[in-house]
Amino acid sequence: MQYDKFIELHEQFPIGRYEVNSLQLLDLLSHKGFTGIESRVLHMGSFPLDAGEVAKRLNQHPRLDGINITCLDGTIIIDEPNHSHD
Repeated sequence: MQYDKFIELHEQFPIGRYEVNSLQLLDLLSHKGFTGIESRVLHMGSFPLDAGEVAKRLNQHPRLDGINITCLDGTIIIDEPNHSHD
């Protein structure tokens, strides 16, 4: 899948596939259009996550880059990491 680089947050919650860093993901978690966060696991589906717990963990670590997400209807889906070396 192809992911666009996330540039900036607007008033409307984004729709599409993006590559973000942990700081951008934190901004999305606090967006007024945000409704939930899930993690996608290959061959199993998506599982809901606690947004507060995700934010807490992101704040406890240095900046992380290359997080692939899909945004749809206010929901952030963290896509399973790609372990291939393209």
